[in-house]
Amino acid sequence: MMRRRHLLAAPALLAAPALAQSWPQGPVRIVSPFTPGGASDLSARFVAQALTQATGGTFLVENRTGAGGNLGMDHVARGPADGSVFVVAAAAAAINQTYYRNMPFDLLRDLAPVTVVMMVPNVLSVHPSSPARDARGFVEWARGQASGITYGSAGIGTVPHLAMEMFCRRAGISATHVPFRGSAPAVTELVAGRLQAVFENLPPQSGQLRAGSIRGLGISSTEPHPDFADIRPIGAALGWEAFAPVAWQSLMAPAATPAPIIARVAEIVAAALRQEEHAARLRAAGALPSGMPPAEFHDFLAREVATWGEAVRAANIRADG
Repeated sequence: MMRRRHLLAAPALLAAPALAQSWPQGPVRIVSPFTPGGASDLSARFVAQALTQATGGTFLVENRTGAGGNLGMDHVARGPADGSVFVVAAAAAAINQTYYRNMPFDLLRDLAPVTVVMMVPNVLSVHPSSPARDARGFVEWARGQASGITYGSAGIGTVPHLAMEMFCRRAGISATHVPFRGSAPAVTELVAGRLQAVFENLPPQSGQLRAGSIRGLGISSTEPHPDFADIRPIGAALGWEAFAPVAWQSLMAPAATPAPIIARVAEIVAAALRQEEHAARLRAAGALPSGMPPAEFHDFLAREVATWGEAVRAANIRADG
């Protein structure tokens, strides 16, 4: 019986490498669920370029925006599971599973994880006139503010908003949230001294941090960023185990996409990220190259949905959609 099972399985095992090597059979769409020029769009174009160079195939970036990225994600979740369509999924996709009342798809059930392209840590920053010099000093100072502190973010339900809510709750800080339409205006208000803090993604802060227009007190990654090594990880500084709320950009496919195709795409993207010219460009922008393999990404994604779901419920925010 065992020999018969092995014989029956043999054709499938032999077909798997052939399937991966014969892919793609036609044009492949890389869907970005956000507007052109943003991190998701740039990630989509990076992936398309890497896959084109490795396979010689045709890879087209398609922007399908709306509903916080849900429209583009749902389009791919319902798409053909033959390796002809992928989607760039951001950390917002994990948040949206709880934030939106009526989700048209289940992130963990309807889409298959391929790889994480980049991690984007958040940096807790203040105006240079602030008495806080590091994360611990900020906590001590903020706790002493009778009326609490005021912080800005890229908007309600974004990674910077929820990361700061998580931080303040754990630190015992009373804070008032001022939402903006994007990270840039929040950072601009901090530079002007009209906010007391932001916990924004590193890329939109990188120029101001280098110029000294704002002061970085702590970073949300577990390790220092190579280009901002003087900004210490918050979890280590405060003794908070597993405190690492980061944004990320990833690649996913319709759930039934063949595993050999997913594995090949993941390997190609990871190989491109290992090239120093690409890795250095991401680091200079404030991101960290990843290349996380599918199985590891699967587990990471489940944790992210749980973590951000808890943050959404604690912040008591919901959106119709």
